[in-house]
Amino acid sequence: MTTLNSFSTQVLIIGAGPTGLTLANILGQANVDTLIIDRKPGTVTEPRAVSIDDESLRTMQAIGLDDAVLRDVVPGYGVHYFTRAGGRCFGKVEPTGRLYGFPKRNAFRQPLFESTLKVGLERFANLTARFNHELLEFTQDPHGVRALIKDADGQLLDVKASYLIACDGGRSPVRKQLGIEMVGSSFSSRWLVVDTDQDDDPFWQTRVYCDARRPVVEVPGPHRTRRFEFQLKPGETDAQVLSPECLHTLLRPFKGDAPVSIVRKTVYTFHARVAERWQVGRVFLAGDAAHLTPPYAGQGMNSGVRDAHNLGWKLVAVLKGQMAATALLSYESERRDHAWALIKLALNLGVVMAPATVLRARLISTAFALIGLVPPLRDYFLQMRFKPKPRFTKGLVLPEGKAGKLACGQMFPQPLLTDAQGHTQLLDTTIGAGFALIHYGDPTHQRLDELRHGLWDHLEAKRILILPAHFQTLPSIPGCTVLQDRENALKDLLGDSQKFLLLRPDRYVAAIFDMTTHDQVAESLQSLFGITLTSHCAAEPGMAPVYP
Repeated sequence: MTTLNSFSTQVLIIGAGPTGLTLANILGQANVDTLIIDRKPGTVTEPRAVSIDDESLRTMQAIGLDDAVLRDVVPGYGVHYFTRAGGRCFGKVEPTGRLYGFPKRNAFRQPLFESTLKVGLERFANLTARFNHELLEFTQDPHGVRALIKDADGQLLDVKASYLIACDGGRSPVRKQLGIEMVGSSFSSRWLVVDTDQDDDPFWQTRVYCDARRPVVEVPGPHRTRRFEFQLKPGETDAQVLSPECLHTLLRPFKGDAPVSIVRKTVYTFHARVAERWQVGRVFLAGDAAHLTPPYAGQGMNSGVRDAHNLGWKLVAVLKGQMAATALLSYESERRDHAWALIKLALNLGVVMAPATVLRARLISTAFALIGLVPPLRDYFLQMRFKPKPRFTKGLVLPEGKAGKLACGQMFPQPLLTDAQGHTQLLDTTIGAGFALIHYGDPTHQRLDELRHGLWDHLEAKRILILPAHFQTLPSIPGCTVLQDRENALKDLLGDSQKFLLLRPDRYVAAIFDMTTHDQVAESLQSLFGITLTSHCAAEPGMAPVYP
């Protein structure tokens, strides 16, 4: 006999994959009451995503899990392109920069990553995680969401929440109940994915075999793991390619006749799709529920982590009264274009990694050889500068600001900085999880402590002065943290602009201004965030959500 229990929370998350778990950690850290459920008995045990980028690791740093995640990561790996198995290497991508504080491209294993995120939830008393729980249905009104959930024993849970976030995968039941279609490219491609362990190959770069007869991708992983991906030909069935005989034949050019420890084998169909809408009232889509990305650029899971950080800090700000609920409308407008840009990048890389004809494969390898003769073009590919960086021109930014080469709406770099005691740390370690007011340059021209508008206290923005390397001493400024950029990592980017920058919790620049435009910018931000400050710098009550 089923019984009906009740549960109230501020945020209900459906799906405990990388996106949902990241979002839950963001909300838990901010003391937001959160319930996350998943119909699986636990986090995944089989390998899935294998690449985590610098932006995602920066998000892990924001939730205090970067060290734990990095224990199971092969940092800073690149890609070598070959004509075929045993053939010529005709191109390399080996990024070395750490613009955001971490290597650009890193190998990991999703089961270890999800386990780390799940353990991270245990830090927060306001966060409840329940596996073996399935969402049956939900309704919403202007005041909240009501969901009916069933556990493994058939007992029902009636959940009331302010917001529901669907992180429930590419086949998202929430998206289907909302009647939202997936749109985009008609691209689809079938690949056999084989994950191995006990691997003794010391080569730690990805190998891509651009052989039109059978494109293959080989990805190293932590703890002696390795992945092989084989593009399937028309007419090849799952049963055929998953047979031991076929697997041995496919792996022989790469592993010879040595025994191979296979931990997972499966056939995937890759898609390129984006949901028509990412928000309906108080319900949001995130991760694969909002976009499906081919794996060629290694950005599918990373796009979901970006969703979680973008939506997470906004939910925190709204629920804390720092912003009006209308600010949540910016989630889709900021994330959609970049998610689609990364899908297009993956499709373009797929042309290189899986050429349709032998002639196209030869043309591609010849083009790479010519590119290698031109240093600017060579470095463009070698350092992965082709990867699209988001630049918000709409949403929660004032897009007209600029400081040196840095424009509003861009992500701020994360240099290694030094304090007065000589200790070094990454910038975000000083910022913490919230907003920051940054000033890079000479404090005698403009001072952070002279910014008097109540908005900055309302946002709880940490004030940080960053001095260039040539300063001999670090001054003491009331209410400010003073650090030094001894490596001059910001000099070329910011120059002598002497501007103030407001960094959002996701490290994107919301505003750039000086003392002459300070009041005007603060008023514009108040309007953008949908808030009115009282004499006590508190948000006015009654900020009702607006539904698209």
